[in-house]
Amino acid sequence: MLLIQTVVATKKILVIVLMVVLVSSVAAGASSLFTGTPSNRVEDQDINTELNRIVDFCMESLPAGIPECDSQLREMVDNSCRATDNSLDACRNFKVDQYYRSRLTK
Repeated sequence: MLLIQTVVATKKILVIVLMVVLVSSVAAGASSLFTGTPSNRVEDQDINTELNRIVDFCMESLPAGIPECDSQLREMVDNSCRATDNSLDACRNFKVDQYYRSRLTK
């Protein structure tokens, strides 16, 4: 039982850390957009990679799910998509919708 609680706590920490990294990357991209600095293709790819990791991590937690994914995944993906003109994989692959549909049918 203690091992399961430790694994769950570790997963929660990992999700939070990944979300912080992604949000900071999106904020940096949005900042460069508003200051007129051209977007860096490498930054966009890094954001895409991190967002894919987070979405995949949340998908792997199904059917049980993770409270942080339940409460933050859609907003984080929506904000990232808006900041990158929907150019990220998660903006087009419907995994977030699939995550929430699965959680509703739990």
